Amino acid sequence: MSCHSQLGEIFAPTMGDAEAGQESDVDTGKRTVWTVADDKLLAAAYTLISEDPTVGNGQKSESFWKRVTSYFNSNRENGAKKRTAEKAKTHWGSMKKIVNRYNGIYNKWYSDRPSGWSDEDLILQAHEEYKSTYKTAFQYEHVWRIFKSSPMYAPQSGHQASKKARTSESSGGHTDSSIPNTPVDVDDYEI
Repeated sequence: MSCHSQLGEIFAPTMGDAEAGQESDVDTGKRTVWTVADDKLLAAAYTLISEDPTVGNGQKSESFWKRVTSYFNSNRENGAKKRTAEKAKTHWGSMKKIVNRYNGIYNKWYSDRPSGWSDEDLILQAHEEYKSTYKTAFQYEHVWRIFKSSPMYAPQSGHQASKKARTSESSGGHTDSSIPNTPVDVDDYEI
């Protein structure tokens, strides 16, 4: 099942624009409180719009965020405030930084999975390492779970050798493959 169909089932429209309420339900405050449901809906909207095969990645930022916000506002829970594109983009930016950090840790553990470890074991280990590294608990697992199977966040299959492993395999002092291991006569150069 594709990420799009999974998200469509999880976040089926709950209310249309016609039912969304009056302008008074627009979030106009300086500080915006985002609930877990808001975070999930924003993540679903972001994923659906960014992976839209019809439009692709040719969207300009302004039109992209208008589409994300339109989806968000059309599918928000009863009583939830409408969001502006600016507020959605700002919240997404702060969430994305945190989710990316956690995802990097998770993918590292996923790539070097200890024998017998389940996905939940990996998640717990990633949480522990995140807390140890950033001195705070990871607070957006509900968002990360939506993204983890998306191409941008999913662990890459196959092991790639680290730079150290690739460069240590070459013999001689040069790591550039375009420089053959040929002896150089120092007398050929002026000093």
